[in-house]
Amino acid sequence: HEFLDREMCDGRPPKGKFDIFAVEGGTAAMCYIFDTLMQNHLLHRGDTIALAVPTFTPYIEIAHMDRFAFKVVNVDASVEHLKDGRHSWQYADKEIDKLANKRIKAFFLVNPSNPPSYAMRAGSMRRLVNLVKSRRRDLIIITDDVYGTFVPGFRSAMAELPQNTVFVYSYSKHFGCTGWRLGVVAVHQKNIFDQKIAKLPAKVRARLNHRYS
Repeated sequence: HEFLDREMCDGRPPKGKFDIFAVEGGTAAMCYIFDTLMQNHLLHRGDTIALAVPTFTPYIEIAHMDRFAFKVVNVDASVEHLKDGRHSWQYADKEIDKLANKRIKAFFLVNPSNPPSYAMRAGSMRRLVNLVKSRRRDLIIITDDVYGTFVPGFRSAMAELPQNTVFVYSYSKHFGCTGWRLGVVAVHQKNIFDQKIAKLPAKVRARLNHRYS
């Protein structure tokens, strides 16, 4: 917990605590997260999600697997270019603003990006924070920040929007131990997921209670 506070929140974590769950690497974490969101009726087959691209290919595949069959809106980092024609691999404002669409149930982000390896710039993160707080308090954010330790002063969405964020981290990149397959999923103890589950119909909650019993 202290490591994530320091490395993912630049030593300035939000108030409160995160519940941390050990998993066998980042890709496994993503599979578990999507399954859990489905099992808890927070996402449903065929729902619309937003995917920050370019991204790690298996994450694209997960979204299109038959049991999920999500409709995907791309938030594209290749839209914006530097003056000399090179890609900046940053998200233009109009790409972030796509998330205002209430049909989008969840936003999946790899930050720093993979393969471009750029962290989302501070201005784009502020725009995302302002959009969520003003217009999309219901938005689920899933962020894979395994390369965050390589960016000085890095601040994850878990630091900026803890109540909305499901956070994924894998220790193998930083510590050079890929064979260990050690990752975590972190969720703040005060979160929108518990609130959403509490608002489910009584019959659905009864089935969930029975399943988790």
